[in-house]
Amino acid sequence: MKRVLKTVCVLLLGVGVSASAAPGKPRPEIMGIALGMSRDDAQARLKSLGSLEKEDRKRQEVWAIKDPRVSHLLVGYDMEYRVRYVTAIARAGGIRIRYQDVADLKKAEQVHSQGIHKFTWEVAERRGQFAYVMTARGRDATYLDSYSVKKLGEEEIDE
Repeated sequence: MKRVLKTVCVLLLGVGVSASAAPGKPRPEIMGIALGMSRDDAQARLKSLGSLEKEDRKRQEVWAIKDPRVSHLLVGYDMEYRVRYVTAIARAGGIRIRYQDVADLKKAEQVHSQGIHKFTWEVAERRGQFAYVMTARGRDATYLDSYSVKKLGEEEIDE
Protein backbone atom coordinates (compact mmCIF):
# COMPACT_ATOMS: atom_id res chain seq x y z
CA MET A 1 0.00 0.00 0.00
CA LYS A 2 2.86 2.39 0.84
CA ARG A 3 4.43 1.73 -2.54
CA VAL A 4 1.17 2.44 -4.36
CA LEU A 5 0.72 5.71 -2.46
CA LYS A 6 4.28 6.75 -3.25
CA THR A 7 3.78 6.03 -6.97
CA VAL A 8 0.49 7.95 -7.02
CA CYS A 9 2.13 10.93 -5.28
CA VAL A 10 5.00 10.96 -7.77
CA LEU A 11 2.56 10.84 -10.67
CA LEU A 12 0.34 13.58 -9.25
CA LEU A 13 3.26 15.87 -8.53
CA GLY A 14 4.30 15.55 -12.13
CA VAL A 15 8.04 15.77 -11.31
CA GLY A 16 8.87 17.93 -14.30
CA VAL A 17 6.01 16.87 -16.53
CA SER A 18 2.59 18.46 -16.45
CA ALA A 19 0.06 16.41 -14.48
CA SER A 20 -2.80 17.64 -16.64
CA ALA A 21 -4.18 15.46 -19.41
CA ALA A 22 -3.78 18.14 -22.07
CA PRO A 23 -0.79 20.43 -21.51
CA GLY A 24 -0.75 23.68 -23.44
CA LYS A 25 2.39 25.36 -24.64
CA PRO A 26 5.72 24.04 -23.40
CA ARG A 27 7.04 25.58 -20.21
CA PRO A 28 10.53 27.16 -20.08
CA GLU A 29 11.65 24.75 -17.36
CA ILE A 30 12.21 21.08 -16.61
CA MET A 31 11.89 19.71 -13.08
CA GLY A 32 12.12 23.21 -11.61
CA ILE A 33 15.24 24.20 -13.55
CA ALA A 34 14.06 27.28 -15.45
CA LEU A 35 15.67 29.05 -18.37
CA GLY A 36 17.34 32.23 -17.13
CA MET A 37 17.70 30.89 -13.56
CA SER A 38 21.02 31.73 -11.86
CA ARG A 39 23.57 28.94 -11.58
CA ASP A 40 23.43 29.09 -7.77
CA ASP A 41 19.64 28.68 -7.75
CA ALA A 42 19.78 25.91 -10.36
CA GLN A 43 22.45 24.01 -8.42
CA ALA A 44 20.47 24.30 -5.18
CA ARG A 45 17.46 22.75 -6.93
CA LEU A 46 19.61 20.11 -8.68
CA LYS A 47 21.20 19.05 -5.38
CA SER A 48 17.71 18.28 -4.07
CA LEU A 49 17.06 16.12 -7.16
CA GLY A 50 20.33 14.19 -7.40
CA SER A 51 24.08 14.58 -7.67
CA LEU A 52 26.58 16.21 -10.01
CA GLU A 53 28.28 13.64 -12.26
CA LYS A 54 30.29 15.80 -14.61
CA GLU A 55 31.14 19.44 -15.25
CA ASP A 56 32.57 20.64 -18.56
CA ARG A 57 34.46 23.92 -18.66
CA LYS A 58 32.18 25.30 -15.93
CA ARG A 59 29.29 25.94 -18.33
CA GLN A 60 27.73 22.51 -18.80
CA GLU A 61 26.82 20.04 -16.08
CA VAL A 62 25.49 16.49 -16.06
CA TRP A 63 23.37 15.58 -13.03
CA ALA A 64 22.24 12.06 -12.07
CA ILE A 65 18.62 12.40 -10.97
CA LYS A 66 16.75 10.25 -8.45
CA ASP A 67 13.44 10.06 -10.29
CA PRO A 68 11.49 7.10 -11.71
CA ARG A 69 11.17 8.78 -15.13
CA VAL A 70 14.34 10.83 -15.61
CA SER A 71 17.87 9.51 -15.15
CA HIS A 72 19.89 12.64 -15.96
CA LEU A 73 19.58 16.37 -16.48
CA LEU A 74 22.07 18.23 -18.65
CA VAL A 75 22.25 21.93 -17.83
CA GLY A 76 24.07 24.55 -19.89
CA TYR A 77 24.83 28.09 -18.76
CA ASP A 78 25.38 31.30 -20.73
CA MET A 79 28.24 33.76 -20.24
CA GLU A 80 26.46 35.28 -17.20
CA TYR A 81 26.01 31.80 -15.66
CA ARG A 82 22.27 31.73 -16.17
CA VAL A 83 20.54 28.57 -17.41
CA ARG A 84 20.58 28.57 -21.22
CA TYR A 85 19.26 25.02 -21.75
CA VAL A 86 18.08 21.97 -19.84
CA THR A 87 17.83 18.45 -21.26
CA ALA A 88 16.10 15.57 -19.49
CA ILE A 89 17.13 12.00 -20.35
CA ALA A 90 14.41 9.41 -19.84
CA ARG A 91 15.29 6.58 -17.47
CA ALA A 92 15.74 3.26 -19.32
CA GLY A 93 13.30 0.79 -17.81
CA GLY A 94 11.59 3.54 -15.80
CA ILE A 95 8.15 5.10 -15.96
CA ARG A 96 7.84 6.28 -19.54
CA ILE A 97 7.07 9.86 -20.58
CA ARG A 98 4.75 10.43 -23.54
CA TYR A 99 5.43 13.26 -25.99
CA GLN A 100 1.94 14.59 -25.26
CA ASP A 101 2.87 14.88 -21.55
CA VAL A 102 5.32 17.72 -22.24
CA ALA A 103 3.18 19.90 -24.56
CA ASP A 104 0.28 19.86 -27.01
CA LEU A 105 1.28 17.70 -30.00
CA LYS A 106 -1.12 19.57 -32.29
CA LYS A 107 1.05 22.67 -31.87
CA ALA A 108 4.36 20.90 -32.55
CA GLU A 109 6.38 20.69 -35.72
CA GLN A 110 6.74 16.95 -36.23
CA VAL A 111 9.47 15.09 -38.09
CA HIS A 112 9.59 11.30 -38.32
CA SER A 113 12.65 10.01 -40.14
CA GLN A 114 14.67 6.79 -40.05
CA GLY A 115 12.97 5.56 -36.89
CA ILE A 116 13.43 8.80 -34.96
CA HIS A 117 10.47 10.93 -33.87
CA LYS A 118 11.10 14.60 -33.18
CA PHE A 119 8.59 17.15 -31.91
CA THR A 120 9.53 20.85 -31.75
CA TRP A 121 7.65 23.73 -30.19
CA GLU A 122 8.85 27.33 -30.59
CA VAL A 123 7.61 30.01 -28.22
CA ALA A 124 8.09 33.56 -29.48
CA GLU A 125 9.51 36.36 -27.38
CA ARG A 126 6.93 38.45 -25.57
CA ARG A 127 6.87 41.06 -22.81
CA GLY A 128 9.29 40.05 -20.09
CA GLN A 129 9.89 36.60 -21.61
CA PHE A 130 12.62 35.50 -24.01
CA ALA A 131 12.01 33.22 -26.98
CA TYR A 132 12.67 29.53 -26.43
CA VAL A 133 12.25 26.15 -28.04
CA MET A 134 11.32 22.74 -26.65
CA THR A 135 12.35 19.59 -28.48
CA ALA A 136 11.32 16.03 -27.62
CA ARG A 137 12.97 13.04 -29.34
CA GLY A 138 12.72 9.30 -29.28
CA ARG A 139 12.76 6.02 -31.15
CA ASP A 140 9.22 5.16 -30.04
CA ALA A 141 6.19 6.84 -31.65
CA THR A 142 4.52 7.44 -28.26
CA TYR A 143 7.28 7.70 -25.65
CA LEU A 144 10.27 10.04 -25.66
CA ASP A 145 13.94 9.32 -24.94
CA SER A 146 14.80 12.95 -24.12
CA TYR A 147 13.41 16.44 -24.14
CA SER A 148 14.99 19.87 -23.90
CA VAL A 149 14.18 23.52 -23.46
CA LYS A 150 16.59 26.12 -24.79
CA LYS A 151 16.70 29.89 -24.99
CA LEU A 152 16.76 31.20 -28.55
CA GLY A 153 18.78 34.06 -29.91
CA GLU A 154 22.01 33.36 -28.05
CA GLU A 155 25.31 32.05 -29.30
CA GLU A 156 25.50 28.29 -28.79
CA ILE A 157 28.54 27.42 -26.71
CA ASP A 158 29.62 24.02 -25.37
CA GLU A 159 26.40 22.26 -26.30
